[in-house]
Amino acid sequence: MGDDTPGAGALDDAGYPAYAMGAAADALGVTPAFLRAVETAGLFEAHRSGGGHRRYSRDDLQRADRARHLVDDGMRLDAAVRIVSLEYQLAAATMMIEVLRRRLGD
Repeated sequence: MGDDTPGAGALDDAGYPAYAMGAAADALGVTPAFLRAVETAGLFEAHRSGGGHRRYSRDDLQRADRARHLVDDGMRLDAAVRIVSLEYQLAAATMMIEVLRRRLGD
């Protein structure tokens, strides 16, 4: 199996970089430039194929889509990226708190 060939269950993994730039942009209804801009702003780091082409995971696309909605509502791109990043950090912290609560309860 090569580096770009998905293993068993890879396509079920939200972090697997299954989408090329064009497919990702089409799926979100944005331009490739928008995806490059949110990456440059620090929303995520796109994976690279063996040939150096950007590849996106479902998680990347969800973040970009959330940022797109905020931008569509009139927010500046840098502010939208910051909000989305903070939302994801808050969700991760909330999950960790729940895990720790469960451990303390056991």
